[in-house]
Order: sequence, then C-alpha cells, then structure tokens
Amino acid sequence: MVLAIVGVCPNLLSANDAIISSYAPNEDCTIVEETDAIIDYRCPGVFDVDVWFSIGDARWTVSFHKKRPTGLVLNQGFSRAHHPDLQVEWRFDGNRPMAALQLWRFYDDAGDLDDGAWVITKIDGDEVCHMGFVDSLENEDPLALARQFADANARTYSCADNPVWIGNAPQTSGHTHHTAR
Repeated sequence: MVLAIVGVCPNLLSANDAIISSYAPNEDCTIVEETDAIIDYRCPGVFDVDVWFSIGDARWTVSFHKKRPTGLVLNQGFSRAHHPDLQVEWRFDGNRPMAALQLWRFYDDAGDLDDGAWVITKIDGDEVCHMGFVDSLENEDPLALARQFADANARTYSCADNPVWIGNAPQTSGHTHHTAR
C-alpha cells in the first residue's frame, strides 16, 4: 500500500487535507472469505478505518469500517459490470475520515472500461453509504466536484437518503445506481 499525504498537518486534518491510499488486494490485503462466487479482502486503511473489497461477478462492493462491514453500503451498486480503481482518497473531519472518494469504471459491450464516475462514500462508524457520484466524462473537473460535495455534505448526510449525481449526469446507459433497503 502506498500512502500519499497531501497538505496535511499530522495533528489536525481538515476537509481540505487528503490522504491517498493505493491497494493491490492480492498483495496488501488479507482474504477474510473466499467462495466460488466472491472473495472478500480486508486492507489496512487510515485511523482505524479499514478498506473492505468484495469481488464477485465483475461487480465489486467497497466499504470502510473498523470491523467486518455490515449495513447499507453492502447493498449499493451499479447495474453495469464495473471495477473500482484501487486508489482511495480519504477526506477528513478533524482526525477521522468522514468520506472516501474512489473512481469506479464501467465495462462497455466490448469489455473495455470507460472513464467512469467518482463514488463519494460517507464514513461515520457503522453508517457507511454512497452519498453521490460525479461522472468523469460529463464534467470538466470531476474530482474537484467530488471533493467539494464530500467536504460540504459528509458530516450531515443521512444514509436514509438516496445518493445523487453531482454536476452533469452520465449520458451512457447502464450507470444506474441501486440501493436495496
């Protein structure tokens, strides 16, 4: 795992600071469960919040918990087969992560990955859920939009709400997000 710290004072992190973690699940992480259908990995995160990858039929879930994840984020995903990039940008409230930003890319009919969308995930103890998405192709600076939304909304966002598209929504079919409640 590679950690890059961007503009960080070690004793007090703010929403404008970021830590970027990169993962190679087969090298950096521990397999916690493996079946014929899925592999679940636990990867070291930041400040007692680990990254959990669950890899199945060309669809992934990613969660951010201190212990084995439960809850809503495990029931959130996209209709089109996808693969998240294995880099996470952590956003902070004081010295605790409040959100994670991760680029998820979608397979097209030819099996190639597209430009994807930034997934903005709220992190607050056991309340972990997708808050919003920013399409990478339809927005001029999608990462800046994702950062702005995370920093402005992660503290108060309720996981009872449905996640929203920020900026211009995708024009490509199949980027439909679903939440099973």
